[in-house]
Amino acid sequence: MKHFLIFLLIAAGQFMSAQPLFGNPELSDDDTFGYLYCHKSAHGGWTAYAMSQDGIHFHDLLCGDSIFPADVKGTVNGSAPFVCRAHDGGFLMVARCGSASIDIFRSDDLLSWDRVITLILPAGSRIGDAKIIWDASYGSDGGYMVYFPMLDPAKTAHMSMFGMHGDRNLSAWSEPQMLADWGFGIKDAAISPVPEGGWCALLKEENGGPGILVSKAESLTGRWSAPESFAPEGSRVVEAPAVFRLAGAQGWQVGYVCPDSGLTDGYRIVSADDSFTQMRRPQYLEGVYGTEAGSFLRLSETEYKRLQAWSDAAEPLHLARSVRNPVFPGLHADPEVLYSEQTGRYYIYPTTDGEFGWHNHDFKCFSSADLVNWKDEGVILDLQDLNWGKEYAWAPCIIEKKVGKKYKYYYYFVANKSVGVAVADRPEGPFRDALGRPLLSQEEIGSPNQVIDPDVFRDPATGKYYLYWGNSYLWMAELADDMVSLVPGTMHELIPRSRIGEYHYLEGTYVFERNGLYYFMWSENITRSARYCIRYLISDSPTEFVRNGKPAKVEEQIILQQDPSLQIFGTGHNSAINKPGTGEWYMVYHRFTRPEGIKMGLSGGYNREVCIDRMYFNPDGTIIPVKPTL
Repeated sequence: MKHFLIFLLIAAGQFMSAQPLFGNPELSDDDTFGYLYCHKSAHGGWTAYAMSQDGIHFHDLLCGDSIFPADVKGTVNGSAPFVCRAHDGGFLMVARCGSASIDIFRSDDLLSWDRVITLILPAGSRIGDAKIIWDASYGSDGGYMVYFPMLDPAKTAHMSMFGMHGDRNLSAWSEPQMLADWGFGIKDAAISPVPEGGWCALLKEENGGPGILVSKAESLTGRWSAPESFAPEGSRVVEAPAVFRLAGAQGWQVGYVCPDSGLTDGYRIVSADDSFTQMRRPQYLEGVYGTEAGSFLRLSETEYKRLQAWSDAAEPLHLARSVRNPVFPGLHADPEVLYSEQTGRYYIYPTTDGEFGWHNHDFKCFSSADLVNWKDEGVILDLQDLNWGKEYAWAPCIIEKKVGKKYKYYYYFVANKSVGVAVADRPEGPFRDALGRPLLSQEEIGSPNQVIDPDVFRDPATGKYYLYWGNSYLWMAELADDMVSLVPGTMHELIPRSRIGEYHYLEGTYVFERNGLYYFMWSENITRSARYCIRYLISDSPTEFVRNGKPAKVEEQIILQQDPSLQIFGTGHNSAINKPGTGEWYMVYHRFTRPEGIKMGLSGGYNREVCIDRMYFNPDGTIIPVKPTL
């Protein structure tokens, strides 16, 4: 009955840090403000911190650099650190030191760490990463168990799970005891209590397949069951499982390294039920430079803000300074770029950013003679002056058209999640609403989602004008000669909602022509994601995806994406420009405002800035990935 009540407390999220009864102490749901991810950096092996308020959208502290000062960090690098709360307050960190010893550190504030003891393993042995857990059943008043995979030639022919018990003061330790030998080698292990009683170990087989193995036991010292395999990533290999609970959520979060993901930072998190019998909905941990094996810890508001203040104070020592980007000050996104034949200047038309939920209502324009120095031309259109859409001023596009001897500028914009059109005689406006109603709305055209992110394109081969739009789908239509209506019967879909995964498509379409080829560019992932990025497809036609008589496929390479080493995140929703009379091409895009945006979690998607970088092509016409710069 006693253990049953203990497990109910754990499952309810009320397990406090004062006196742990079963497993490591933890904050209650009500006291949890955020999460710490303490990990081994993949870029140097040092111990690094990242924090999050939702357990998935993280940001680096100290820009991903070592949390230890230079004079000591070399002695604690090289293994995945495990951090937890101590039974009597404060925090513990356990890290493998070399091939056969384990360091235990203690801290009162997660900032300053003191080495408590080094555990020396048998000569000739080899160990994996170590973790520590409170065992209330040890001795007369409880103690700790450090556990780890170990190859001890005197006892096993492969890595098996071993443990060492220590007293509550971390001073007296037992000899290593084999906890389980499943008949095969293991390289990683993470143990957690389960609400129905006993313990669960998540394992990675040393030379095994893609899955995570789950074994259970009534006590930490066994007897451990034959493992059951789960493959949350299908055929992908996963390693180094770590376990934590989200405040207010049922079950567990299981983090792991996904080394064959094909991405630089391939750390994933999957949801598991209380008993680890199901694992589902894997997603990337975001916003961290050099994600590797590590551990997670709930933080109180005081702890979270103390760590953030510590990092912010030292940030200038770790953060490379912006030089060229962003190209103009302020919060702006979704940039559309235009070269005007009438004025001989370049223009950028962005979304005005900075409003929570994108509840902005005005549009601005910036002009330049050289793509470097930009002039703020002020507000060119305010939705408050419209009679049909007062907010959600998003993602405009524009085109210059010569009508007789004069130039006209047709500006397609989003208002209240519909597309309108405004007209002006000059590229900097002022623009006037041409229709007094939307040109495109979800209700009128029966689109599967909101009608946003228009793009306008003139085909140099035919002189026809086309409009593209979509969010989780891509539709298009031919524009009539008046540029404010559509040619009947030309509206059709390019990417149906059911195939957006195949095309890695979400929004932000941009179309241009080069050497007879048509480039369709778009953004993948949501704009609030650090992993927002740009994909593209090359077609022989502006109205269908076709290449050499066959269906055109999206190119495999991402051509613009985050660079956590520079703390650049959320790169996407672009346009492109060819410098007239040259072979120079430039990509104009937005990113999270740096460095504040990534610290805001999902709100980083409302706080963005506009950047420009050079774009190059391979001889076959494919685009060389653009490196975002400072």
